[in-house]
Amino acid sequence: MSAPHVPGLTDLRPLGHGGFATVYRARQAQLGREVAVKIGDRPLHDERDRRRFLREAHAAGRLSSHPHVVTVHDSGITADGRPFLVMELCKGTLADELTAGPLKAERVREIGVQLADAVATAHAQGILHRDIKPANVLVDAHGAVKLSDFGLAAILDGSADSTATRDALSPNYAAPEAFAMTAPTPQTDVYSLAATLYTLLANRPPREIPWPVKSFDHLAEILKSPVPTVPQASEQFMETLVHALEPDTERRTKSAEQFRDELKGKEAKRNRWPWIAAAVVALLVIAGTSGYFLLRGTEKSSAGLVECGDGMCLSEPACYQRVITIDGKRSAPRAPTCDEEHVWEAYSGGWLPPNAAELTLKEIQALPEPRKFCTERVMKERARKPVEFTAWAVLPLTKGKKPYFHCIAGPGKNVTSKGSVFTG
Repeated sequence: MSAPHVPGLTDLRPLGHGGFATVYRARQAQLGREVAVKIGDRPLHDERDRRRFLREAHAAGRLSSHPHVVTVHDSGITADGRPFLVMELCKGTLADELTAGPLKAERVREIGVQLADAVATAHAQGILHRDIKPANVLVDAHGAVKLSDFGLAAILDGSADSTATRDALSPNYAAPEAFAMTAPTPQTDVYSLAATLYTLLANRPPREIPWPVKSFDHLAEILKSPVPTVPQASEQFMETLVHALEPDTERRTKSAEQFRDELKGKEAKRNRWPWIAAAVVALLVIAGTSGYFLLRGTEKSSAGLVECGDGMCLSEPACYQRVITIDGKRSAPRAPTCDEEHVWEAYSGGWLPPNAAELTLKEIQALPEPRKFCTERVMKERARKPVEFTAWAVLPLTKGKKPYFHCIAGPGKNVTSKGSVFTG
């Protein structure tokens, strides 16, 4: 496929592709220089989204004055509606440097101070990054590190629909609250930056997230696990990283500015609990949030399946707060009961083959039972009264070691309701 046309640029050659955009090397003819241009994969058809992108891009341009933020030369919308940023061309990323092994502790600390200052500057202007990781930290021709991707992430990672697709999510660097689909905060960026520094130091993430996860119970266990010590790091350095990697936001480093100062050795006064105790507290805090229902998974509270006239019926109502599709895998935070606010409700289901965990969502949807039961016809037959639902989907689940699925239906928008619509 040929490269898209960007005004003022010629000779576009692909450099790489991320979760939501492709980066090209190009020549800016008017100034006779080589640049990098990042072009979004999805067109922005809505005029509000276009205005928002340009607003974010202008904000990213203002950040370019920081020595450790990639310089943005230009931004705009292509003829087919895709957003683009024209940036300085760098020689590589910190992910590239890791191929030669972990970085020395003093260099990692120095990088951390520089990037934390850049993030603090962005936060002061109301800009969140949302996807800090080694691949998004560029290294220029002089060896200076520069954080990239401000501007594009904010617009392309958003979704106003009840089905949230986070293909751009980087599991090993995402804060626990990101898996619960909560709105990002400055502390979310602090966690991702700390995870990035730990990876540079150890050549492995602080918590290795198997993706896709087997279950959200398993994910919760991993996210609350202690961070292994890196022998080459000083006690103070490790303590600073661990503090920023707290799963509990109440105990996590409060700001990028505080993180920067702690990396410099300027310790902020704070109470310190042993890490294991903190992990237990974190789980209890998560249990008090809506995100807990995502992290604990749906399997332990799954509705039973019983034989009925056409396929399988549910022995009790099963309602879900939203549907989440990440990297070809689908999950959903379960509402405690259907009397609580929810968007989706199950109306049918069935058992899946034993190897379902190895299948993609597309392959599961193509199986005979999901194709037969997860349909508009079955949905309307199971409804107690006429419904105007416009969306229905297959939700793979697991009970013990046996995989199964629910057919779920909803309005297709962020419209919540209470009570059960379908018969058992």
